[in-house]
Amino acid sequence: MENIVLGLLAHVDRGKTSLSEALLYESGRISEKGRVDHGDSVLDKDSLERKKGITIYAKSVYFTKENKRFFLLDTPGHQEFSSEMERCLAVIDYGILLIDGNDGIQKRELHLFERAREKGIPLFLVVNKMDLFQGDREALLREIQEAFSSDGIIDFSPYAFSDLAAFLKEEDFSHAVDSKENIALEKKEAIGQKAVPPKGCQDFLENLALLSEEGTAEYLENGRLPLGFLQENLQERKLFPLFFTSALKQEGITQLLSWIFALCQMPTYNEELRGILYKISKSPEGRRIGRAKLLGGSLSLRQEWRPSEKALELHLEGVEEEAVESVEPGMLFTMPISENAGLGYFPEDDHREKEKEGYFPTLLSIEGEEILQYRKDLEELQKEFPEWGISISLAEKQVTAQLSGNLQKELLTDLFGKRLGKKLHFSKPKLRYGESPRREAYGRGAVLEPGHRISLLLRLIPMEGEFHREQQKAGEEKQENSPKRSIFSIEKMGELPEEWVSRLETEWAEEHFSGPLLSGPYENYALEITNLSFSRGSAYYVDFQEAVYQAFRMAQATAGVRLLMPYFSYEISASQEKLGKILQEIERQKGKQEELLSEGESYQLLGKIPGASLSELQSFVQEEGESISFSFSSYQEMEEEQALAVLEERFGIPAEELPLSSAGKVYYGEELLSEESLGQDGWEENASGGKPGDSSSKLNASDSLQLKNQGERSEKKKAREETPSLEEELEAIFERTFGPLRNRGQEAIRTEQKLFLSKEKEARLEEARAQYAKKGKKNKRKKILVDGYNFLFAKEEWKALAQTDLMAGREQILPLLSEYAAYHDVDLYLIFDAYRVKSNPGKTLQPDPRMQVIFTKEGESADFALSRMANDFSQSGYPVVVVSSDQAVQIQGFSGKGAIVYSSKEFALQVEAMKKRISDSL
Repeated sequence: MENIVLGLLAHVDRGKTSLSEALLYESGRISEKGRVDHGDSVLDKDSLERKKGITIYAKSVYFTKENKRFFLLDTPGHQEFSSEMERCLAVIDYGILLIDGNDGIQKRELHLFERAREKGIPLFLVVNKMDLFQGDREALLREIQEAFSSDGIIDFSPYAFSDLAAFLKEEDFSHAVDSKENIALEKKEAIGQKAVPPKGCQDFLENLALLSEEGTAEYLENGRLPLGFLQENLQERKLFPLFFTSALKQEGITQLLSWIFALCQMPTYNEELRGILYKISKSPEGRRIGRAKLLGGSLSLRQEWRPSEKALELHLEGVEEEAVESVEPGMLFTMPISENAGLGYFPEDDHREKEKEGYFPTLLSIEGEEILQYRKDLEELQKEFPEWGISISLAEKQVTAQLSGNLQKELLTDLFGKRLGKKLHFSKPKLRYGESPRREAYGRGAVLEPGHRISLLLRLIPMEGEFHREQQKAGEEKQENSPKRSIFSIEKMGELPEEWVSRLETEWAEEHFSGPLLSGPYENYALEITNLSFSRGSAYYVDFQEAVYQAFRMAQATAGVRLLMPYFSYEISASQEKLGKILQEIERQKGKQEELLSEGESYQLLGKIPGASLSELQSFVQEEGESISFSFSSYQEMEEEQALAVLEERFGIPAEELPLSSAGKVYYGEELLSEESLGQDGWEENASGGKPGDSSSKLNASDSLQLKNQGERSEKKKAREETPSLEEELEAIFERTFGPLRNRGQEAIRTEQKLFLSKEKEARLEEARAQYAKKGKKNKRKKILVDGYNFLFAKEEWKALAQTDLMAGREQILPLLSEYAAYHDVDLYLIFDAYRVKSNPGKTLQPDPRMQVIFTKEGESADFALSRMANDFSQSGYPVVVVSSDQAVQIQGFSGKGAIVYSSKEFALQVEAMKKRISDSL
């Protein structure tokens, strides 16, 4: 049987739920239609949905006819829940775009039409509520054709498929064979006559034939069109069948459903298991339920659908969920899932979305209780609704969310109340200001380990003017042949491997660095890398990356901060009577009204507004009963007075006392260089004439602290004259990076001192690094998972002892691995097989804080335990290293988890190298 997903796409109040009820009733799936206003519709089951009269959650129900099963997927229409609709686009095969005949084409319909085009989804257009329409249908059809800029929009509503089946060639569509038209056509052909379609149908068939030259030739020659011709043009989005309907009165539904059955085809799928988990919800019993579509292969009960997780139950979603033994490609189905499973493709997800980065974090709280005690429930909501941007900070003991409107707040409050019986409170959204460097600053980065040696100097350069991230991206897409703008300028770039530079630029663009003051997005800067020292045999890309990051953080911490105001582009739909009030509010909120477009009796207002005023404008427009949408536009530098007011609000420090505070020192960048460094040769005095070490000179050194060319030349000359040995060079790099400096009497080292920070600054830098590390997984201690018996046989002497006395063999490697874990500050898990021991519950020993010895339970192999633990740690953000010589395990068990895999022999060599380093240092 063919499985086809048919998605309903529409703005609110277009009659989407009424249409779904009409289709289910027409197909025979339900015997009685429900209504939204009666609260008894099949798909809108949630109490909040029935209260509001809108669709909030995406839901599906299937119906069948002959050899086709259609999964009707109802998606939310309200703009605040558009993320739910977006996730559904990944599983829709064909779409029905619903239009209100009385309102015509609005902005939302244009947006949905465009999103379907981008996703390649064929569309049926349904113009609903025609029982209330008083105008000219032909004029409305022309308006729709012009709005969507398509000649392929053809009115199908006068005819059911059976009316024209005689004139559409078909080989497999059995239900049309017995139609009267087919029988009559066969009789005429039997006596050599050419059948002519009824007069009313000729124009319709001719319009279809004009979709291509091949279709025109076929129709002129035979008076027929292949059914496959229509199916192909629909699939390629050259044909958009349009139907005028009244879903509430069941008018036009017969014709619509007959053409859906005739024209829709099941996509082709591969035999390899593949699917997508597009939604996560909770059952009334509290179980996590995944809603998915199978995109290839087949999935049976108790089959592993992702590493270390099996499908324990399978259901087809419908009026009543139907349990099944297996799922076929194209089906929408549900199954219970573990806490580790997330949205995305399976068995491995290569398209996982990044965490949402919002601009208006709203603080969540529960009156009289600590909200973090409900952390597990909040993490569930994170996975179910990633578009809400729920962020849990254990360090700051707070929970925030990126909520774009009152309906989202109401839904979150409703879910929290149902699941926990608690009422959520929302604080006023706190705006995320951008940050940029106040002045140029330098940083030194180096990596010094055996076999890893690289050092460099980085200059952080402020860029003037506003930074239009979206406009810049759009400009680059338009000018494909123009050179791509790079944030990096690298001296002697030819000495670096080309892939290092391109990879660093790509990763840097994806990193989204935070500012040192308010942790806002760090923007408007360029980087220059000089004094690069490395050799290809003793440095790798990760060393180069670490040195650049290290130098950037050092420069960022001393460059000072300029605050940036985020500006947003708004689009407001307003009626004529509300237009004046909204324009006055925009002016009061210091917005810039740019365009005013007339759309019948309503108006579209386009413009920009500072982020500090956006929330008030949004509330005002919604209270007036009108709609508003917005998107980020750019960052613009704030006036100093406005920036100081923001800092006073955030830190509670008056502007006049700010320079003396730690926040003020970060803001002004007072400790750009130590007083001793400012007074050394090779640096110019500042343009204001201040003396080195003077407070004013520190605050106004933005354009004056430059290395003299003469100083650079003398430094290079001295370095050549002294030609330090390799040992001395290694010591110099170590001291420049990790300090404090020791006086070895070498001029080259003394001239480098001007680039060092004071001890106080060094301590603050370490504190800043620690704070930064909390935001990513860099603060997560590495987890090393070792297959015990596999590792025990990695060396001949260990193997020989183990074959004689297995316990003695185990005891021989335990102190080695314990020492390795302590030396490298990692958590090491040594896992031994015990799955064949009857009634074995498993056992865990912890000989020291950095190491655990695990004996698996009955039925659980070490390979399985390694895979499960690697998956769990990776999901929690820990760096993972797996030690196993089983090649099948390496390829199958850990692919895509982000785990580094070593063979047991490779890891044994690392342990031996560690022992040698310790021995040499003693």
